[in-house]
Amino acid sequence: MAATAQRNSLENYDELEKMAPPGNDTGETIPPAATPAVTRFWEVDSWRGVAIITMVIFHLMFDLRNFGGLPVVLHEGFWFYFQRFTATSFITLAGVSIVLSYNRALSIRGSADGLAWKVARRGLHILGIGLILSLVMRVAGLPPIDFGVLHLIGTSIICSILFLNRRWLTLSVAAVLYALSYILQFMNVQAPAGVSWLVPLGIEPPGYYYSDYFPFPHWFAVFLIGVFVGTVFYEDGARKLPLPDFGGVFPFPVLQFLGRHSLVIYVIHQPILVGLLLLTGTITL
Repeated sequence: MAATAQRNSLENYDELEKMAPPGNDTGETIPPAATPAVTRFWEVDSWRGVAIITMVIFHLMFDLRNFGGLPVVLHEGFWFYFQRFTATSFITLAGVSIVLSYNRALSIRGSADGLAWKVARRGLHILGIGLILSLVMRVAGLPPIDFGVLHLIGTSIICSILFLNRRWLTLSVAAVLYALSYILQFMNVQAPAGVSWLVPLGIEPPGYYYSDYFPFPHWFAVFLIGVFVGTVFYEDGARKLPLPDFGGVFPFPVLQFLGRHSLVIYVIHQPILVGLLLLTGTITL
C-alpha cells in the first residue's frame, strides 16, 4: 500500500471455527447444535468495506500521479485526510476484530488454553505476507516497504495477546505510545545514515523514502484503541449497543463482501489497477 493502509482486514474472525476443539474433555464429539453459531457483525464488515473502497481510490490517484503525471498533491489537504481515514479505519478494525475472534473462540472452548498461540499464528501469517511484499519490492527495485501496514498489523496482533480483555491497560498503553510518537516527531529524532532497523520505531535515517510506512508506536496505539473499542462494545463476542439491522439493505451486503475479503483485495488490487491503466494507455512505467 503506497502510504495507505489496507487490512487489512487481516484479522478477520473467519478463523474462529479453526479455534474450536473437535470434542469435549471426554473425547466425545460435540454435535453441531451444541456449538455456538458464528455471527458476523454487519457494521464491522461494512466499515471495513468502505475502507477498501477508499483504499482503491487513493491508490488509483497514487498511480495516476506517479506514472501518469496527474498534478495532484497526496501528502496534504483533502487526500492526506482521505488516506488517514483509510489507514485509521483498517488498523482500528484490526484491533476490534482480534477481540471478536478471541472472545468468540473463548466462549466455544470454555478456556483460554491455546488461544494465545492461535492469535500469534494469525499475526505471523499477516506479517509473513508483509515480508514477502517487502522482498518483491526490493527485487523489483521499487521504493522499499520496511515496515508497512501488513508488518504493523501482524506485529500488533502478536503483541495484542498481552492486552485482550484488559481494557484500561489497553487504553493507558495506547495513550503513552501515542504521546511517544509525537515526542519523537517533535524532537526530530533521526537514525544515522544507512541505518534502517530503527525505522519500525519511527526513527528514520535522513532522506528515507518508502512505498508504505506505518511506524509502530503511533499505529500500534491506534490498533490498541480498536482493541479497547472491541472489549467495551463487543464484550463476550456480543454487541452491547443496539443497532438496527441494515445488513441486508443495499449497499451494505456489497460492503460486507468487500470487508470479508479485504486481505485478498489488498494484496491483488495494485497489480490489477496498474495493469488496467497500462492496457488503456493511461500510464506508462
